[in-house]
Amino acid sequence: MGWFTARRGRTKGDGTSDATPSANGTAPADSAASTAQTSSAENAATERRLIRAIVRHGSRTAADQLVRMHFDDVLAFVWRVTGDREHALDLTQETMIAALRSLAGYDPDKASLRTWLYAIASHKVIDARRANRVTVTPLPMDETLDGTGTVRKTRIDGNPSGAATVAGGGPNRTRDPADIQADADLLARIDAFVGRFDAGTQEIFHLHTAAGLPFPQIAAARGERTEAVKARYYRLIQAIRKEFADERTN
Repeated sequence: MGWFTARRGRTKGDGTSDATPSANGTAPADSAASTAQTSSAENAATERRLIRAIVRHGSRTAADQLVRMHFDDVLAFVWRVTGDREHALDLTQETMIAALRSLAGYDPDKASLRTWLYAIASHKVIDARRANRVTVTPLPMDETLDGTGTVRKTRIDGNPSGAATVAGGGPNRTRDPADIQADADLLARIDAFVGRFDAGTQEIFHLHTAAGLPFPQIAAARGERTEAVKARYYRLIQAIRKEFADERTN
């Protein structure tokens, strides 16, 4: 993408650009990072404004806007953990209601709002499983199955329609439906095994594997040392490997 195309909408009133392209007409190497940082800062500022309006004035409009900003991300996370769209929708709704009720206690110095929401969502999944409200069969980290037994490399993007977005352009690889079912059964049994551990360890597992959060970010959100969070995670991984050592995975 050319420099002026990438900078569309950022021209001055006299029609000239607010930045100078390089000799070959492309953006400087750090332009993408700068744009991402600006977008992140703008989002954070918007979140702070909305949170103030909700906490101080009980603004329903601000609450609706804040929920819209994060609903799809939280839905994708819960969908990944549970493997069930309808359960994910219900638990995401519960997450947002709980978050709005406790928003006054949110500390942006400890975690981003998204990380905080993921933590609440993880608690909702754990509570629902303990109450036998959901049967959890997590989605594979990089695969989604269609009705014909074909495995496509995909990402679940939180689309309310339930669609999975193909992330890669490579050919599909067809697998035996029996192998697919065996993988699903194994994932369900692994998740049941993880459910035997304390809620904190389960949360760390969910946030790292399903949300892809790094250990320092998880530790900050939980108010723990990074080393302690990593130790809990890897103890769980070792236990999983020991428990399922004889299982065949693809």
